[in-house]
Amino acid sequence: MKIILLAPSEIPPKEDKLENRVAQHNPKVYDGKYDPVELEEWIRGMEKIFTVVEVPHKKKLSIVTFYLIGEANIWWNTMKDSLLGPELTWYRFLKELRAKFHPVKAQR
Repeated sequence: MKIILLAPSEIPPKEDKLENRVAQHNPKVYDGKYDPVELEEWIRGMEKIFTVVEVPHKKKLSIVTFYLIGEANIWWNTMKDSLLGPELTWYRFLKELRAKFHPVKAQR
């Protein structure tokens, strides 16, 4: 058996996944708290990271749902089957999320 040692510069890089690049920015999680400011700050924070990391629209949903916890995660797990499909875009997800956790009556 022949063992070949590689210099650090010769070691192939680990796969540079979008999810890992997003995680490097330490995104906040959203717990479903009915606080419109907190929700909008979370959305804007995620969108800033997506812009910097250059996450394509079709990947945003699968990444962002990883950062839902508590009531928001329960909502997503119960709603995703009825929402998933070609018509579920990043923008529709945001619309549904806001409708649930930032209803119109809270905006007044």
